[in-house]
Amino acid sequence: MQPGVKDKLNSDSNAVEPQDVSDDSETLTNRVQSDSAFSEAPEDLVSVNETVQSKQAYFFRNLLLSVSIILVAGTAIFSLDLLASVMLGCGVIGFNYFWTMQFVRKMLLERKLQALDLLFPLAKFGISVMILFVALQYLELSPWGLLIGLSNLPLAAIIYSFIRVMHPQKSV
Repeated sequence: MQPGVKDKLNSDSNAVEPQDVSDDSETLTNRVQSDSAFSEAPEDLVSVNETVQSKQAYFFRNLLLSVSIILVAGTAIFSLDLLASVMLGCGVIGFNYFWTMQFVRKMLLERKLQALDLLFPLAKFGISVMILFVALQYLELSPWGLLIGLSNLPLAAIIYSFIRVMHPQKSV
């Protein structure tokens, strides 16, 4: 090869390597660092979403308790013979709601489902059915009172839906 061509190749390769590569790497590093701020935002969004959901669960639990108290108080005022069955129906719903919330919290913390966990809903359902069967068969409580008591969950869900529709900007 001729010496002029060799010098031209060396000068071209020297001109490209050190400065351009470092400038590009610094620019790329700055871009990655600026993009990493965006990658942290979804994690913050997830934690905010979890707090909103816990506030919603807390609000719904209080709403369910309030509806149960109103049903029991209304039954006590208007019809004393249904009071025990309404209280039992509200108690069964409260029992189911409480244990379902505990089960869901456990599942969210562990992030896995085990075979024994599938027995929990069946056991909870079986206990509820046995309580209602004993109440109807042996204690001879009114089925209408039990239905009034069991209706607290659908009533709370309807009230919660109306609140969400009336105040969509609030995260209640």
